[in-house]
Amino acid sequence: MRPVLLLLAALAITAPAQAQETLLRLSESAERTVRADELRATLRAQATGNSAAAVQQAVNRQMAAALERARAIAGVTVSTGSYWSWRSGERGQSWTASQELRLSAIEAAPALLELVGTLQGQGMLIGALAYEVSVPLARRTREEVTEEALAGLRARAERLAGALDMRFTGFREVRVDAPRHVPPPMPRTAMAARAEAAAPPPSAEPAEVPIGATVEGDAVLRPR
Repeated sequence: MRPVLLLLAALAITAPAQAQETLLRLSESAERTVRADELRATLRAQATGNSAAAVQQAVNRQMAAALERARAIAGVTVSTGSYWSWRSGERGQSWTASQELRLSAIEAAPALLELVGTLQGQGMLIGALAYEVSVPLARRTREEVTEEALAGLRARAERLAGALDMRFTGFREVRVDAPRHVPPPMPRTAMAARAEAAAPPPSAEPAEVPIGATVEGDAVLRPR
């Protein structure tokens, strides 16, 4: 009988302590604005003609030259995208082939912008050109705003505990949600016409992008 008596005594002591607890459910958000730091560009090598083999060879030559030029610039990340070929024209008498070239840079963004202008002048088509927040900057900022939100959550719990004439003893549970990251607007211009070789390069300016986080917690309050 002794173990049973000890268990009953422990329950009797614990129950009043739990009954005196007040659970306060709170949420807090924090946000910071950062300047987009990574320039991303998508270009296309494209050719149209009567021969499927000829248009694909033209695309292959243009893409090979573009890759060689892009790889020569330090700090520019280079990759290729999808490759398409299809019949075109009103009666399907022509062939069109196209392949994407994807470029990005952070420190070398000015050099990338010049490269895009050069490739555009050589006949490549711009599909997209915009600044975005790089993964390292987004991750670093997200951690900072999450810590700020957690500090705000704790401070709010302590303030509200004082208003209730109670004391804050800690959190029973804390939840951190997915970050709120609003991307910059997509560029409206996709250069479909071939630019002249002497034309100036396209322009791109980074936007201010908000990155935020929201945290929730169940604060435990006890009487003073």
